[in-house]
Amino acid sequence: MEKTKRDLADQNDLLGGTVALGCVESCASQMLPAAMADFSRLHPQVQYELYSADGDDIRAKLDRGELDFGILLEPVEAAKYDYIRLPYWEDWGLLLPKEDPLAQRESIGKEELLALPLSLPRREIVQDSIASWFGVERSQLHIFAQHTLLNNAALLVEAGLCYVVCVRGSFTICGKPSLCFRPFAPARTTGHVLAWKKNRIFHPAASCFRAYIREKQAAL
Repeated sequence: MEKTKRDLADQNDLLGGTVALGCVESCASQMLPAAMADFSRLHPQVQYELYSADGDDIRAKLDRGELDFGILLEPVEAAKYDYIRLPYWEDWGLLLPKEDPLAQRESIGKEELLALPLSLPRREIVQDSIASWFGVERSQLHIFAQHTLLNNAALLVEAGLCYVVCVRGSFTICGKPSLCFRPFAPARTTGHVLAWKKNRIFHPAASCFRAYIREKQAAL
């Protein structure tokens, strides 16, 4: 209700308003400061609400109208959302201690993965994808925990409880000096999109922001 009140108030000023953005923890997070800086030079009165979460939480907020846009890892449900593809790609791999013998490897394969206690992203579709990459059922993975964002899961790695399956960009944001990231072999990559709920009517600030992102991506 509060967001609706703000959106209606924003209708009076094309250069003002609040853009509500959700973003997964990944390399795409690094696009936000530059995009917001450029857009703010064009529309200095626009304000922002930033929400960090996993894809499920962001989708739920998009569905409820609490967010205008969500930066998500693919795949995205095309029946529910419109989106703009972003030029950011993520490698999937394993978060582990720097002192772990596996840290000496350049990549992590099937035999290593199946022998380890793991913390996986909580989305079942992602867990099934990870299992299928290595030609096994989800039940064959030793799932010690499930996580949404990486910071708390990284503490489990530091405590020696498990290894975390994640994308490289989330580890870069996490910045734990005692840990390292090793990609899977064969390599597994995922793209990003800026998504919004289909048939959503945007207030002027959000509409201008979408047009700005679309124009920037078309120019690449």
